[in-house]
Amino acid sequence: MNNQQSNEAWHLARDLTRKVKGRKVTLNPEPLNGHRSRGFTLIELLVVLVLIGIFSSLVFVAVAGGILRSEERRFVQSFTQTLVRARSAGLGRGEAVRFLIDGESRTFCVEGLKWQDIPESIKVEGKGVGEVEPGIHAVTFYPDGSSSGGEIDLKWEGGRMDRIVIDRFLGLVGMERISS
Repeated sequence: MNNQQSNEAWHLARDLTRKVKGRKVTLNPEPLNGHRSRGFTLIELLVVLVLIGIFSSLVFVAVAGGILRSEERRFVQSFTQTLVRARSAGLGRGEAVRFLIDGESRTFCVEGLKWQDIPESIKVEGKGVGEVEPGIHAVTFYPDGSSSGGEIDLKWEGGRMDRIVIDRFLGLVGMERISS
């Protein structure tokens, strides 16, 4: 360090320490009580960790509930789309096409296509839906657009119930919420 740099450093240090009303004041003063703060106490850290844990669990519950509702929506959408696909196939092929539900294996499909699973959290009940074999129920869609008709109730574990209505004359598929 040369002489000029040393002189500048001394002036800088002198400027940082000033006397105000007879007291020496620096940029890094000692606390009035004479004790230095050394950070957070263990109790403060534990309280913060507990709060983080509580908020994390609340977020997890909200996300998990959203995921379950999302799975329910996907199932209902898949179920109703499969019914509509069966109706379209009947119109397009010019022959009767059946939508099948197997109660024992908890699956459903358009006749001749891949079976899809029904979640365990859902109970499926039908009214006016024909039984083609023991345990296998069907809604038949005819080439003129009509169907065998019926109602399919989807009962969820939480008490919610949706009803899918298949119109006998037009073969249209509709859904209504019975209870929340």
